[in-house]
Amino acid sequence: MKSYYVQEFLNAKETWRKSFKISVVILLIENIQMLSIYTYKLNEFEYDQFLNHIRNFIDYFRFYTIIGNSINLRIIFVILGFLLQSLFILLLLCQIFKLKVVMMKNQGLQFLAIEQNLETKVEQNHLINIILSFFFQIHHGILQIPLLFCGFSLVTELFNFCINQKYLENYYYFELIGFIFGIMTIGQQITIGLFINLHQFDHRMKNFDYLGKFQSQKLHLLYAFQLIVLFISGIQASILLVQLFGIIKSVIQILCDYNQQIYIDYRISRLNLRIVVFTIIYQLVLIICQYGQPTLKISIVLLILLCYPPLIFLTNEILNRQDIKNTNYQTRNLEKYIRRLYIIFKQQVELKKQQRLLDPKQSLEIYTFISSHLRECQMQRERKMLKNIKLKYKCFCQDFFTQMDSFQNLESMKQFAKGLIGQTLEDEIIEKPNTNLILIYIYFLVQIKKVPTQAIYEVIRFSMIEKEQPLKQYAIINKLKQDALQKFSDLVKKNDLVNQKFVFKKVYQYEESLNVLKSNLCLVVKQEKDFYGCILTQIIDMDMLLDIGFKLIKNIKILENQFQLLFKTNPQNNECDTIFNIFHKYVNYNKIRPKLYRREGQIMMQFLQSAEKIIYDPGSCVIQITLLQPRGNVIRYTRSFQKAIGFQDEEIQNQNINRFMPQIIANDHDLYLDNFVERGRINVVRSAVRVILGKTKSQFVVPINTRLRIEASPTEFGATALITPVNLTYGYMMLNEQGQIEELTQNLFENVFEKHLGLELNQLKGLDCLFFIPELAKIWDNLFDDHFDKLDKRFDCQLILPLITKQMSKSLIRSRSNIFSRTNIQQNIAKQFDSLPHDNVVYQVSIHLMSLITINLRLVIVEIPEYRQLMNQKISSRQLVLLRNRSSQLINLSSQNEIPTQKTDLVLSSLNSPPGGILNECDLEYENLIEDIKMIEDLRNQLATVNINSTTQNNQKDPFLLQNSDNQLEGRIIEFQNDPSEKSNDFSEAESDFKDHAQDQNIQYNNGSVGSRSSQNNTTALKRQIKDCLSDSKGLSLRTKLFLLLIYVLILSGFLINFLILYFNFEKIHENQNYENLPFQFSYYYNEFIIDQSYLDEDQFNFNELSKIAFQYFLINIKNIDKTIALLPHINIVSNLTMESRILNIMSQLTKVLNMNDSINYNEYYNNTDAFNIQITEIENTDSTKHLLSLSIFVIVEQIILLILLGQYIYLCFQIIQMKQKIYKLFCTFSKEVIQEQFVQFSSLYTQLNNTRFRNHETDEEQFETTMMRQYQKTVTSNMLDKHNRVGKQISLKQTNSAQIFFFLFIFIYAFICSCYFVGSFILQQITQQNVSARYQEKTSFSITFNSLVSTYAQQTILLNNIIASDMIEYYDVAVKQLGSLTTNLSLYQEDQNYQVYEILVENLCGLFLSDLSYSYEDFQNLFTLQQCQSISILGKGLSSVVQDLYSHQFDFLQAISISGLNATLKESYRDSQIQIQRLYAQYGFQVIIELLTNQIKSLIDSTFLINTVMFGFACIIMSISLIATKISIEKVKLQYQESKQLLTLFPFDRLMENAYVISFITHDLHFSV
Repeated sequence: MKSYYVQEFLNAKETWRKSFKISVVILLIENIQMLSIYTYKLNEFEYDQFLNHIRNFIDYFRFYTIIGNSINLRIIFVILGFLLQSLFILLLLCQIFKLKVVMMKNQGLQFLAIEQNLETKVEQNHLINIILSFFFQIHHGILQIPLLFCGFSLVTELFNFCINQKYLENYYYFELIGFIFGIMTIGQQITIGLFINLHQFDHRMKNFDYLGKFQSQKLHLLYAFQLIVLFISGIQASILLVQLFGIIKSVIQILCDYNQQIYIDYRISRLNLRIVVFTIIYQLVLIICQYGQPTLKISIVLLILLCYPPLIFLTNEILNRQDIKNTNYQTRNLEKYIRRLYIIFKQQVELKKQQRLLDPKQSLEIYTFISSHLRECQMQRERKMLKNIKLKYKCFCQDFFTQMDSFQNLESMKQFAKGLIGQTLEDEIIEKPNTNLILIYIYFLVQIKKVPTQAIYEVIRFSMIEKEQPLKQYAIINKLKQDALQKFSDLVKKNDLVNQKFVFKKVYQYEESLNVLKSNLCLVVKQEKDFYGCILTQIIDMDMLLDIGFKLIKNIKILENQFQLLFKTNPQNNECDTIFNIFHKYVNYNKIRPKLYRREGQIMMQFLQSAEKIIYDPGSCVIQITLLQPRGNVIRYTRSFQKAIGFQDEEIQNQNINRFMPQIIANDHDLYLDNFVERGRINVVRSAVRVILGKTKSQFVVPINTRLRIEASPTEFGATALITPVNLTYGYMMLNEQGQIEELTQNLFENVFEKHLGLELNQLKGLDCLFFIPELAKIWDNLFDDHFDKLDKRFDCQLILPLITKQMSKSLIRSRSNIFSRTNIQQNIAKQFDSLPHDNVVYQVSIHLMSLITINLRLVIVEIPEYRQLMNQKISSRQLVLLRNRSSQLINLSSQNEIPTQKTDLVLSSLNSPPGGILNECDLEYENLIEDIKMIEDLRNQLATVNINSTTQNNQKDPFLLQNSDNQLEGRIIEFQNDPSEKSNDFSEAESDFKDHAQDQNIQYNNGSVGSRSSQNNTTALKRQIKDCLSDSKGLSLRTKLFLLLIYVLILSGFLINFLILYFNFEKIHENQNYENLPFQFSYYYNEFIIDQSYLDEDQFNFNELSKIAFQYFLINIKNIDKTIALLPHINIVSNLTMESRILNIMSQLTKVLNMNDSINYNEYYNNTDAFNIQITEIENTDSTKHLLSLSIFVIVEQIILLILLGQYIYLCFQIIQMKQKIYKLFCTFSKEVIQEQFVQFSSLYTQLNNTRFRNHETDEEQFETTMMRQYQKTVTSNMLDKHNRVGKQISLKQTNSAQIFFFLFIFIYAFICSCYFVGSFILQQITQQNVSARYQEKTSFSITFNSLVSTYAQQTILLNNIIASDMIEYYDVAVKQLGSLTTNLSLYQEDQNYQVYEILVENLCGLFLSDLSYSYEDFQNLFTLQQCQSISILGKGLSSVVQDLYSHQFDFLQAISISGLNATLKESYRDSQIQIQRLYAQYGFQVIIELLTNQIKSLIDSTFLINTVMFGFACIIMSISLIATKISIEKVKLQYQESKQLLTLFPFDRLMENAYVISFITHDLHFSV
């Protein structure tokens, strides 16, 4: 996360750049959105018909209001907004997780330096970056305000509804989801908004974000006010409070925009100022009209028309004054001022390009800026110099004008402004260090001044100075580095700097990697020694052995990859090839070095044809200097550079590069580096190859070819030079403009000047070279013309030296102490020429003249490819004239001072030379090439003779060995060609050693072929079997995979069976609830119809409507009879009639009563009642909730199958563990001699690798073998083996390890999870069945009571309307007794059974109308009202009391008809309608209870379905994860087994073949598969 933030976040944020017009639109939308928040609660006005469509238009900018403003719509908007922004967050997380660096896990080994070039960063998806950048840049202006306001208002409204009890009972899941998402959206918006608000800054000077802002506290203050306004408006706070905070926020915004303290673009500030002024006036007008309307009759439209014109005029005047004010330069607002000037310059240049009239105000501001500087430049600079001496004394403007006193065009003014802006920033940073100004200045260097080299230097220097930085500043600095490096890359491509495609630093990285590789090899050999040392103990500590062995195997693989990487990088390196051979011979002996990674392989061929060959040339060297401070110091170099110049490490490291140059060049080199860094002058690096002169420690120069490359990265800034020596047989001299010798090569000095003149080097420097080469003196003045930088002249001439006598030589030597010695020597030589003109030494030379231009000097490099002395050669008369003329000039110079020449210790002028004068690279040993080829041919003939003799002596030997001999001899010849400096006597020794080796190989081969060819085949097959066994890396076998799949399928099948059984069991109960009530309801409405017919004329209750509703119920639900019979078939036939036939008969009877005014036939009534009672009794006796399919048997079977499968799984794992134990025991079966031999060999090798010669890069393979044999003998005779004199016959091993603990823990978790669902589903079924059964019994009991009550009153009605018979009284008596028992049960109902039902039974019955409980048959429910209920006093009690009272009434009636009979008065009293109304309200209460219990049963079943589904889904997910974990666990156990087998690869295969126990194990392993 931190890495992505620092490296990539700002890149992603700035990927999409919006235009100026889009920025204006976003700004306008943001202000209108805030205006809609301010005016959200302002009401419409009574006097002035406010233009609602304008207000709606403003509200539309909150987006969701376009469709509406309902709660559901806002919930959808909040959910979509949250999901959309979550998607952006996920995209950001994807980019974060993509940012990674390829790393290699090593086991104590060091990383190679060259591996740094292999670190790769996954490229970020550009499309995703554009999406994220688009989101970041529109979030504040478009998304945040509507989402935050909608979230606040939605949460407030839902919370207010929640605390309302009425709404709480009707609370739906959708609103609950909306409430949760509202809270999450608010948190998400505030978090994202704060993060984006902290990153609205922009330090760029060009291509900046138009809505970018300054880093100031005012920015955060405005954002805080915006959040407060959104919060208080969303929570529906006081309108005045919202308006107050809104006005404060607008006023602060106006002040900040006027002073340009928020937006970095002054145009955006001006525009935002106008917008905010207009919106605040609009807001104030609405407030005045809102609160002044009752007394002030104000028209809003009129008020707006009156206020806005003067307001526009006033705003323009204020902005014009601000423009005039900004023409005055103020240092305290430097960043703002500089940005404003840049925008103005850019606008003026665009107008100029379009040939349009320039803006006079902007032109005036530019003129004021420049003229004020020109007037006050010197005075201001002197004043600042007094305060801070670090300022440059000389201003840039003093060098800007040459001969003109005014700007000729806008372009010259533009260039002047760039320089002035840059220097202003520099002076301000030096005088008052400011982080923001430094960042602005660096972007100015990159984007405006276009000097990426100086920008890279400044940003790296700034990052090094500022150690303690906040994370955000780290990200900014990293972005600056990337921009500067990108600009530098563009500069490289533009100028076609060919050397930038090479990576010269890989050369010294390669050398460092070789040293690391040796250390790693030494570490691996030490681990090998420790490994065999662990075996040579009395009791083998397997834990230690495994730890060392596993590390060793991994390190060998890593080391092999490192060898291959180094070989692939530079396959022609002899040292790497030698170490690679040692590695495969002594360490990785069971593997043959791949042909691809040999000298004759394809990699070598590709390397020789690649451009990389140049930088790895054996005669080349690399040196790197830093361009930071101290600038020019050497920070890295190769060993070949040290050898070439003859200095020690401490004399090179951290020394300035000019120390290794001729002093005449070194004097200006630092200035040259400054010009490159600070002015971006890259002439020196444009040339591919340049010939320059470097100086050795002996003060001689050497000619070298150089390739320069700039090293620019986020962590370093320097220059790297690849140096290749030119042909060292050539002579070189460096001459100044006067023709005097400044520097020369050692061969020319020793072979020519010292030999014949007897002078030392210091005396020779400063002598006139033109005197010795007359032909050169003749053309010398003509060389320094306008084309001197392209000088490339070749000609042949003669070098003439005077013949110095011994006496003359001694006088010259004595003159060393003379301060004018050089002048005296020159005069003496000239006099010698004049006195003895024919006593000279003459050389015939070929001269090649090249130019070398530095900042202050013009030098000539004289290359002399060939020079030879001409014996007895006399000079010509023409030459004599030239010599005398030159000597007379020199003699006349006796009064002149000695011309100083510059000296230094070494020379390497890699950055001072001009691009001209390129010389083609020469071969290092060009002169000896023919002799080398001849020597190689002679050697071939010698080796061929040896091969012929060997073939004659061994003519019976196998041709395979001879072919092998030829291959090895050919390899030696190739090696000799690669290293022609090898001596012939070395080859003679190699030949004798090779012959002995070939004979030994032949003997071994013949010994192996004794007997039959089948023995060789058996050996080969056995070795192949061992290799296949130990290199086995296959995964699980097909049989094991199928077994794991079987476990998965069987357990999931068990889950599915339990799920389906549970589902279908309760689904049947759920369906029954819809239709089991139908017989009860038919019975009720039939009895109700019978009762209502006696009260049709009553006005207190609409009995007529009730009878129709009762009949209507039959019409509505007759279609559901078939579904009821399907669920309850046992209640279908009663008295030979089906339920449907009986209901149709009843409907026929009721129709006659309704339409034909027929009376009720009491016989039909009793028949129908008996049928209903039979059905009810059947339903009561047949409890559908108890006859469910039990899961107990299935659970037991599933548990048994689970245990069997897990047992088989455990058996598989134990098989693998047992095989692993067998491997450990194999270490005890090796002989002492085998282990001691390996131990001694690795001990000797470890000592040899720590040898000083090996570490000092003296890695000759033959010498290494010789010293290795000596060290082996020495180790054998030492007392080292006394401590390791036997192989342990026992092993000690921990009983458990992490894998086994994980395995058994997983088995337990696996069994537990599977059992949880199996047993859990069974428990869930039992608990749900108990709860449902209890509710069902309660519902049945209430349904019976409900029907008993209505049936009793219906029988009473029959008795009152008909002649009472004894059988009718008996029938009625049974009904009353049943009602009495049921009434008693009502009074025994407890609160803990069902609280809601208990409340209805005990508390006020009329309270039903105040609750949300209702009856689904709306026509029936509409007959009852709260007012009527409250008018009946008995209904103020609970239902049980009401039923008790009704039962008492029936009991009294029974007593009356049983004892005394009925008279007219009693009949009228028992026909009282009030009793029936009381009963009806009681019946309504029962209907509510029955429906409540039915819904509770359905709810219980639905909850069970939900729990069962969640459990099933969770169990399936866990099982899927468990399958993967199972596979991983068993693969891990098998991987440990395979890794344990890998330990045997540390033994040579030949030794493994000698061990019978190993062969037995291999045979067993081949037949073992898991």
